[in-house]
Amino acid sequence: MNKSKNFSGQPIIKQVLNFILPKDVHRTAKKHNSDRYTKKFTTYEHLATMVFTVISGCSSLREVSSIMLACEGKINHLGLTDFPKRSTLSDANWTT
Repeated sequence: MNKSKNFSGQPIIKQVLNFILPKDVHRTAKKHNSDRYTKKFTTYEHLATMVFTVISGCSSLREVSSIMLACEGKINHLGLTDFPKRSTLSDANWTT
């Protein structure tokens, strides 16, 4: 039997993110002005990163940024334009 070894399904992270519409996140971010000081790392990208963090079981910002950088070609379905550095994640997680 000649089965394909390539992954053909949709990743779990993308399935979870399909429940959260990007337009709803952008509308809410605009309403609460949460993207006012951002240049690259938007609210939706932060949400996608946090979903990845929970599903992958990461426990530190260093671990999150290292794993995302190592899996760069495999997690491009998250819709991230750029993978966040540790300091960017720290700034995004800080709230006033």
